[in-house]
Amino acid sequence: MTVQAELASTGPAYDFDANVAGPVLGIPPLSVPTFNASELTPLAKPLAEATVGLLVTCGAYYPDQPRLRQRGDLSYRLLPRERDLTEVLFAHLTPIRAFALADPNVAYPRDTMLDLERDGVIGRYADRAVSMVGSISQYDELAMETAPKIVDEFTAMGVDLVLVVPFCPQCHVAGGVLARAIERRGLATTSITTLRRPAEAVKAPRATFLDFPLGCPGGRPRESDQQRAIVRAALETGARVDPAEPWSLPRLSFRWAADGNRGWEALVTDLYRVDNEIRGSVLANLNAHVTTLAGQEKEFTIRCAC
Repeated sequence: MTVQAELASTGPAYDFDANVAGPVLGIPPLSVPTFNASELTPLAKPLAEATVGLLVTCGAYYPDQPRLRQRGDLSYRLLPRERDLTEVLFAHLTPIRAFALADPNVAYPRDTMLDLERDGVIGRYADRAVSMVGSISQYDELAMETAPKIVDEFTAMGVDLVLVVPFCPQCHVAGGVLARAIERRGLATTSITTLRRPAEAVKAPRATFLDFPLGCPGGRPRESDQQRAIVRAALETGARVDPAEPWSLPRLSFRWAADGNRGWEALVTDLYRVDNEIRGSVLANLNAHVTTLAGQEKEFTIRCAC
């Protein structure tokens, strides 16, 4: 049974700028470039026959791998599909990592992908996931150097579709740029996003919107049935996209609380507030992103082919 999606124009959405950027961090709104829709790469196979790769920006890595840096790191780590999630670590020190520490599948949905393979929703989950810390503003290098390497990795694994899972606010920009660059290099992508404004501006191919807390694109911690339903809906919605239709952002019809209560918005804001008071890491991290694509979108897409 296919899980249907609503239109992105319906329903509320968490506003990071109004709740965190100004009130908590005292900084301007997140700088987000506005792109035109990118040309789509056709899906080579039906989803039930496709090999699906996973690209996460939460900085997941294993103890025997070099640690990813907190920001500006254009390298990535390959995460074997059979590696136990009890060992996984997270290099991304955003406050919302609290959700992933409770259940890695919310940010790195490895178990979810294996379940979808077992259930026949996808043909196969790829041998290795690609993991980065998405706090990146070196956009030219990201699109022209890192993206081709990631395409080569997934191509060698026989991947037909890549699921991109952005984590923090800046990840939504960097992850969108990556998705566009990967798509233009001949590999189809789809994304699950939890911030609507960056998603609508960057226009990652086949993106879907989930009105959940930042840091939980893969669903609510420890609720595996819901996690499977969310990722399945994102994949199936993305696979149905008609390249001839205008770009849109389908809204996945899931609620964090069964009764629709939005108390989780205050929780997200408080995570940033407490972190900023204790360590100041959020403000330092956001101040590091001095490079912006705003106003340079046309030149960038020509230069970087995305």
